[in-house]
Amino acid sequence: MKILFVINALTVGGAQTLLIDLAKHCKQTNNDVIVATFRDGNLKNKLVENEIKVDILGESFFDLIACYRLIKIYKEFNPDIVHTHLFRATAWARFAKLISNSKTKLVTTIHGSESDVYHVIEKMMQPLSDFMLFPSQYLAKWYSESIKKLNSDSFKVIYPGTTINGPKTFQKQEKIIVGTLSRLHQIKGIDILLRAAKILKDRNLNFEINIGGGGKGKEKLLELAKELKLEKSCIFVDDIPNKAEYLENMSIFAAPSRKEAFGINICEAMERSLPVVSTKVGGIPEVVEDEITGFLCEPDNPEELAKSLELLINDSEKRKTMGEKGRERVAKLFNRTKAMKEHIELYNNLTQNKKIHFAISSCELGGGERLAINLIKSLQKRGWQVSATCAGNPLYAELLSMNVKCSVASMNMGGIMFALKLFKDLKSIKPDIISSHLNKASLFSGILGKILGIKCVSHVHGLNKKIYYQFSDRQIAVSNAVRQHLLDQKLNASTLITINNCIDKPAVGTRKYPEKPLNISITAKLHANKGHEWAIKAIANNISNLKIGKIHIFGDGPERQNLEKLCNSLDNLKNKVIFHGFVNDPSQYYNDIDIALLPSLGEGIPLSLLEVMRLGIPCIATNVGGIPEIIINNQSGILVEPKKDNELIEAINRLSNKENYELFSKEAFERFKKVNNQNKMIDDFEKTLLEVKD
Repeated sequence: MKILFVINALTVGGAQTLLIDLAKHCKQTNNDVIVATFRDGNLKNKLVENEIKVDILGESFFDLIACYRLIKIYKEFNPDIVHTHLFRATAWARFAKLISNSKTKLVTTIHGSESDVYHVIEKMMQPLSDFMLFPSQYLAKWYSESIKKLNSDSFKVIYPGTTINGPKTFQKQEKIIVGTLSRLHQIKGIDILLRAAKILKDRNLNFEINIGGGGKGKEKLLELAKELKLEKSCIFVDDIPNKAEYLENMSIFAAPSRKEAFGINICEAMERSLPVVSTKVGGIPEVVEDEITGFLCEPDNPEELAKSLELLINDSEKRKTMGEKGRERVAKLFNRTKAMKEHIELYNNLTQNKKIHFAISSCELGGGERLAINLIKSLQKRGWQVSATCAGNPLYAELLSMNVKCSVASMNMGGIMFALKLFKDLKSIKPDIISSHLNKASLFSGILGKILGIKCVSHVHGLNKKIYYQFSDRQIAVSNAVRQHLLDQKLNASTLITINNCIDKPAVGTRKYPEKPLNISITAKLHANKGHEWAIKAIANNISNLKIGKIHIFGDGPERQNLEKLCNSLDNLKNKVIFHGFVNDPSQYYNDIDIALLPSLGEGIPLSLLEVMRLGIPCIATNVGGIPEIIINNQSGILVEPKKDNELIEAINRLSNKENYELFSKEAFERFKKVNNQNKMIDDFEKTLLEVKD
């Protein structure tokens, strides 16, 4: 891969440090690399030492000559990726791409905010970047709110982090050194550090200030140090050949920034096991845990900064404990090696021509359809070009909202119309691979894939017949129960794998007993095999012995009319059952739900249970299919046999007990955290696609 990095200057700074590490990593991984910069600087030697070509574009004639040279590099080098850093470099790189009509993928890292002029230009030119990167969640949110709202598949947060060295050797220090290391600019707040130091000196605290780094603000800081009579205890260090050694001499690291996108210097200090005193600005709170790895103060507040520094100056054990926890945090979350790997993966995803077509023989938004949506969103973020054929709304509308090129075909005539439309789409789009969902889509995709020479990977969402999947090149069972069901039908074991279903939502928490009649929910397609009828009748026949309020039924399907008629005919259930129909996000109602019930007669693996378990809602479900792979009976939920009324009633009564309810809530929540691994599911799915595709 050929990669061109473009940056304003090769002077000292966080953006430059990241770029140099990226360029070196790309070179070491056998990529062809060029760095283009408008202005030379001290960091050029680090690139030259690694045999990386550096082009100095120059700064004359309002950068027009530099732009001409950049266009020339585009045409002669013909990079696969252009990665830009800082506004000036980004603006000209975008313009050069436009003028040269280059097909290269342009990645832009936003390192911070700029002037109002920048905002105007950025809004206009942002579409010329193919992908946006941010060093912190804070900066990504700021950009979305202040500049331009980005699609979730067009940006990513990659923490730049720092290199993890060997552990620091703790030695008894003869004197306390409060140090900092940054560009000497007004936004770094070094003047606030000096004023805080003056407060502490007036209290007769014994310590030394070390200020590392250069910049235009140095002279003013020297004057301020003199004015505050800190000359004897304040040392300015310009030349720092080894940051790790410089930081190891410190006792406390101070970063009183007024503005900060991330804080690489803070990561570097924490990596050297230093406690940090910083400010509650920008991305810093994402790095420093207040009162755990350091202290966070309000910006421009020397008194508060002095108070936090004093606590650490007087407590060596706290310095050591906070420093150790800081190093653990950096090693876990802010490892520069991890950041390098994520950049390379992004470059590969953007340059690889990975086209996938989803065939979904449904128009609804049930469990199988929601899994397909989840997979599509994740593959888009990983650079896949996604298209789809489905059977109509509301699924069609959802896919369109995700910018998926999608067509609709009716499932009439046994699905023949769908098959014909799918054939037309596959011939036109020519995807690398087909991902099929639900039985008829899998049958047609497998056959058409063989005719057109396109590999097909079929998800098996339920306990279905093997004929629907036997023409596919690979079958993915969503649970071990589904896998065994297919093996029992003699499906080829060598093409069958299991990737357990997961949802892309976080664990939230547990529930307290509601101290009121319990509201029950059933979230499932209104189909005969989902068991609504027997469960409703069982509850109706025993209503006088149950402490229940409302029964909320989420979903739609062919049985809705029959079920509504049934509920209206049962006098003791009148005004108790609420049919919500299809709801895109049932969780918005779950604050009013106390027990989740799934009375299914057959089930692959139910996403609806995962949805409620993440909220700590206790579950009752039937002991069928893949349900026992999610719920451990009498621990994370209660399993009953299908159509066993007495078992269902006993389960509801057990959960009407406060102690039982809160215990099951806790275990359901813990079980969700254990079984729901969204990232692994996507990794395994993409790995399968690439194996079959190649």
